[in-house]
Amino acid sequence: MAVEFNSNAAQYAYNELLTSQTTATANNSTMTMDDFWQLLAAQLQYQDMTNPMSNSEMLSQMTQMATMNAMTQVSDAVAKFATVTNNLSSVTLTTYSTGLLGKEVTVAITDEKGKIKEKIKGVVSGVDLTGATSVYVDGKKYELSQVMAIGEVPEEKEDGSNTTSKPEDSSK
Repeated sequence: MAVEFNSNAAQYAYNELLTSQTTATANNSTMTMDDFWQLLAAQLQYQDMTNPMSNSEMLSQMTQMATMNAMTQVSDAVAKFATVTNNLSSVTLTTYSTGLLGKEVTVAITDEKGKIKEKIKGVVSGVDLTGATSVYVDGKKYELSQVMAIGEVPEEKEDGSNTTSKPEDSSK
């Protein structure tokens, strides 16, 4: 008598070291449309001819599988959209930060509570794109989130009016 070895059956082989044999499971736990069609064909092939499967039951099964397939496709599309959005955000941040090169900016230095304790004006001389995006203003590294103004921004006086600070004339 010949014995054939089936690799799929090997994963369900008895293991005397286990206290329970219920841990033997198939490697692939997801059901595809091909699996569904194979099961439906087998169900139709081996059904009792005196009591065949009803059309409404078969249609219900087909509808459920089509719904699950559609939900899987939507889930995959959402995952791909999230990846595209993340990549687009990264490109936008890189474009924005490199666009600051050579521009005068105002950087906010904050305390532990987030309150601005000092404002520094200077020209962006470099951009660090590794990790959190940072800019170099006059040789010092600042987080991009610390940039609070670009260019000459009018400062608000206590009376509510705006004034533009003029650069000091260094020739005096």
